[in-house]
Amino acid sequence: MRRLLVVAAVSLLATGCAGGPAAVSGVVTLDGKPVEGATVTFSPEGPNSVGGSYGKTGPDGRYTLSTVAGDKPGAAVGKHRVSISLSKGNAKSPEGAVGELIPAKYNANSDLTFEVPAGGTDKADFTLTK
Repeated sequence: MRRLLVVAAVSLLATGCAGGPAAVSGVVTLDGKPVEGATVTFSPEGPNSVGGSYGKTGPDGRYTLSTVAGDKPGAAVGKHRVSISLSKGNAKSPEGAVGELIPAKYNANSDLTFEVPAGGTDKADFTLTK
């Protein structure tokens, strides 16, 4: 029995499930242009999934994820639902614009997914269109 538990623990560590988050970064573009200031959220899927990760895009559209719990770099290994959101302006802004600038199909109604590999990735890119 003890041997079985050790084998199970080693298997989990090898797949990344218990080994901590994997480094994840990428680029977000909308209609071919980098999106600056967007929030990218990864929410793990599955029955035993807990916690999520988030990142903010810079001027070049690049983001790097950090975990919500513990604020560690990366995301849990496995399949995630992805949401990308960018709100601009307020009632006092010169444009008078308030609200979401990214189409709802990428946030409120998102069907975006991404599989985080055990070794991490710097290619978690999302090419969005209006």
